[in-house]
Amino acid sequence: MKKSISIFMILLILLATFSVNAYSTDNFGNGDVDRSRNLDVRDATLIQKHCASIVSFDAEQLLLGDVDLNGSVDVKDATKIQKVAAGIDTLPQNPTTQPSTPPKSDIPDNIKVYFSNNKNWSNVYCYLYSSSSGLPNQKWPGEKLTNYTTNSVGEKVYSATVDVSKYDRVIFNNNQGQQTVNTPINKASSGFFIASGSGNKMLPGTYAYTGADGGKILKTTLTYSTGYNKKIWIWTPADYSPNSSQKYQTLYILDGQNLFDDDHSDSYGGWQVTDAVESMMSNGGRGMIIVGIDNGNAKRDSELTPDIGAVLPQYQNEFSSRTGKAFSDFVVNKVMTYVQSNYNSSTAPQDNAIIGSSSGGLESFYIGMEHKDKFGHIGALSPAFALFSTSVWNTYLSKYSMSSADMPRIYIYNGNGDSVEKELYQGTCNMYSKLKSSGYSTSKVTLVLEEDACHNEAYWRIIFPEMLSWCFEL
Repeated sequence: MKKSISIFMILLILLATFSVNAYSTDNFGNGDVDRSRNLDVRDATLIQKHCASIVSFDAEQLLLGDVDLNGSVDVKDATKIQKVAAGIDTLPQNPTTQPSTPPKSDIPDNIKVYFSNNKNWSNVYCYLYSSSSGLPNQKWPGEKLTNYTTNSVGEKVYSATVDVSKYDRVIFNNNQGQQTVNTPINKASSGFFIASGSGNKMLPGTYAYTGADGGKILKTTLTYSTGYNKKIWIWTPADYSPNSSQKYQTLYILDGQNLFDDDHSDSYGGWQVTDAVESMMSNGGRGMIIVGIDNGNAKRDSELTPDIGAVLPQYQNEFSSRTGKAFSDFVVNKVMTYVQSNYNSSTAPQDNAIIGSSSGGLESFYIGMEHKDKFGHIGALSPAFALFSTSVWNTYLSKYSMSSADMPRIYIYNGNGDSVEKELYQGTCNMYSKLKSSGYSTSKVTLVLEEDACHNEAYWRIIFPEMLSWCFEL
């Protein structure tokens, strides 16, 4: 038996020296991960190195390497290539792609938005404008809306059609001195109401005016590296099917206890992330899974701070313990593995986002950069970049090739309306400038500043739909 195996391996190696020349077109063929336009054991070896985390594949290599089309690149793909090189198996001529976001031209830019008049304004106006300079704004107070219907609790619901390629901000108002704050409007925004506030400016809440039943939330726990059980929330949309050929995009969001209203008790409310996802799906987006990861309570400051160097002196007492590396490992090795093993979740980086706010925004940035082979999108809301000095950030970021095509898309946001947001403001602006000056593609990083926004869930809830829409290019 051993002699037979040895003869087979010799034959395999001999055959592998003759390249499989079926891939001579402009596109790389299935399995050709070294992009040599030849399929041979060198491709199998490269896949084995990827599986052992010796090398990292970019998005194209992840697609080419999935030769058995099971949604991941693993040793079975390497084995199949070895068999093809030996002439005892065959591969499709071209890789089969996972469903991707439909081209923008196929998704209408005119969307229907709704406003539930829970404050009983006598008139409702919708004032639209663009946050980019040079584009025309509506004349105040905007379009007067007409009653669309009455909802189940007796509130009149008004509707408008908005071209979100032209306008990206809305202020609902009654033209009598009361209005919402400036609010992003996009394909992940379909319904609004007054959530809190009194006087002149009020904070809107969002909801999905789609008729969907809200999907399903599973609560579970996974053992953290220090031995305690960390809560995980997993939401799937109403039409989720574990047997579908579609691979679902997935959001991994820190401070998971703040995402869903039934698990949040303070006055600011939750992020209402499911409403944004349902709105996005109703306006042309793909199916999406949401994974919330608990913040560790008293351990939060430690778990959500990476140890990339010393923090500034004023933060040393509060952030003396920095175990963000362990948290990052937990997210990638435990949470992501669990989700992708038990749900129809895509493994392609461009289908996965890591998102957080405040310390969670800092940690999300760290996780996304450390694991760009896993996450194609980073949402850093009010991130605590200010904990570290410019020199620390320069040293940390220098290990990345900023102009590389496989760097994730990064949405960075900060307010300036309270003491905490003001404290973080300059660090956020500095990070954006640093990324751009280091060669980061201007199409893959954006900075959004809202001068009146404060450091709480109410404002992160407002900005979240825009982050979602921008990241997935709707």
